[in-house]
Amino acid sequence: MLCSAAGEKSVFLWSMRSYTLIRKLEGHQSSVVSCDFSPDSALLVTASYDTNVIMWDPYTGERLRSLHHTQLNPPMDDSDVHISSLRSVCFSPEGLYLATVADDRLLRIWALELKTPVAFAPMTNGLCCTFFPHGGVIATGTRDGHVQFWTAPRVLSSLKHLCRKALRSFLTTYQVLALPIPKKMKEFLTYRTF
Repeated sequence: MLCSAAGEKSVFLWSMRSYTLIRKLEGHQSSVVSCDFSPDSALLVTASYDTNVIMWDPYTGERLRSLHHTQLNPPMDDSDVHISSLRSVCFSPEGLYLATVADDRLLRIWALELKTPVAFAPMTNGLCCTFFPHGGVIATGTRDGHVQFWTAPRVLSSLKHLCRKALRSFLTTYQVLALPIPKKMKEFLTYRTF
């Protein structure tokens, strides 16, 4: 699958086998500006100017979770910035964290199982972010052409998460749901629970 975001309130999922549209995902209230698949391709996150990150199941089109950017109280500086339009979102290499860059001059790091950020870093003119492929570092790009590097959480994934990641690398949501396993295990494997 390939995801495209074209500055509209929706994103499109495309088949890379047939080069046809699979589905349109709608749920944002403003332009979607960034998207990323989890390392196992079982999740898709989209970021929008509406200040929300939406986590989707790309196979079913189901909206799994929303993360809302809110202004820190008090702001980290003395500015009048009250806008937190998102610019970028990306998954960490192990798939347990997200990083977001917003117009409120903050890089945020989110743990998937939480609905609030676990870390913040001040930045100016943020435009994009990406994790180093081996983890531990996030690079952010700015509108004025600078790149900054940030220390990111390094975690040792649980055996449970590693098993989920391995299975979801080759099983779709529908294939997981068809397995003769307990419901709680299906919910975990399809990211309905963390």
